[in-house]
Amino acid sequence: MRATCLATALLLAGAAHAAEPAWPELPLPDGARAEMVTPDSVMNGRHSRILRARLPGSVDDALAFYREKFGRQRVENPLRDAKVIAKRQGAFFNTVQLRERGAGSVEATLISTMVEGPAELSRAMQDTRRLLPADSTLMNSMESRDGERRSVMLTALNSADLQTNRDELVRGLRQRGLTVSREERGTVADKGRSLTLWAEGAQEEATLSVIEGGGYSLLVINRVREIKP
Repeated sequence: MRATCLATALLLAGAAHAAEPAWPELPLPDGARAEMVTPDSVMNGRHSRILRARLPGSVDDALAFYREKFGRQRVENPLRDAKVIAKRQGAFFNTVQLRERGAGSVEATLISTMVEGPAELSRAMQDTRRLLPADSTLMNSMESRDGERRSVMLTALNSADLQTNRDELVRGLRQRGLTVSREERGTVADKGRSLTLWAEGAQEEATLSVIEGGGYSLLVINRVREIKP
């Protein structure tokens, strides 16, 4: 009976693994040099894979290459200093951001995001969201793992002032066993104010920033935790 149960469990695990779609291989033009940034991170609750590459030629050359590869069902948008081209591919949405990096050189950021299925938030991300004051609106979140180090980062917006945000964040850190080791205040454009906190715990380091201005505060929380075997 035990052997039968074990075999069934292994089959089910194998079937579940096989059911997961494989990451798409995004095309690169001849002469490109690519490196993996993160093989599997979670951005806004969605699994993503990020590569960075150096491409020869100009941004227009790179756009022409990806227009041909992505075909008619592509979308294009400007993004600050970059041009973005994207296309849905099965369970994934592929995005390529292109930036000029000097004459004859283009930096490409290639992102594949799994868009099928429900979004998911790890317990670490859910706990980090609970650090935020009650009226905060989550803007972006990202999780990644590098060996035995797990990183969680989020940005949020609220209408609380700098001191209120500071007091709420410090209270939440203390509840989690983290101690503020350093604190810096400053000013930003348009007479805004800024605050950065550095906190430490037995297995964790955290950096928290608050930028206040225009009646709103922007919060950025970055937690890095050592995962014990």
